[in-house]
Amino acid sequence: MSPAPDLTMATIKMVLSLALVLALLWGLHRYVRRVLPAGRFGGRERLIKVLCNHSLGMKKSVALVQVPGKVLVLGIGTDQVNLLTLIDDPSLLSSLTTEAPRPDSTSFTDQLQRLTNQFGHAFKKTNASGDQRGMA
Repeated sequence: MSPAPDLTMATIKMVLSLALVLALLWGLHRYVRRVLPAGRFGGRERLIKVLCNHSLGMKKSVALVQVPGKVLVLGIGTDQVNLLTLIDDPSLLSSLTTEAPRPDSTSFTDQLQRLTNQFGHAFKKTNASGDQRGMA
């Protein structure tokens, strides 16, 4: 006759084994986050930054997105994202990325209107050159 298996001891062993595996995974995660550079794998320094976002209606918006060396003006809809214009003028880039919003005009609409009036030639030049591309 074989002795009946002790279910209590088997359950305790299973729970302790699971706790050990979870502790090892947590420790590995902490180690990897400290060792790898901050910019990799969604770290603290991101290469793509959303500067502004303005809703135009239900599931439609316009966004200013900064990528290294450029700012993209994107039209975002329910099914697609379209490149409205590309801003790569150095003076306009420095204005967009370093200028703090004024207390009297903190909304996206006010900032975009001010920048359009101030640097209208850069928008017209980009659209006139046919550099308008759609992104699906």
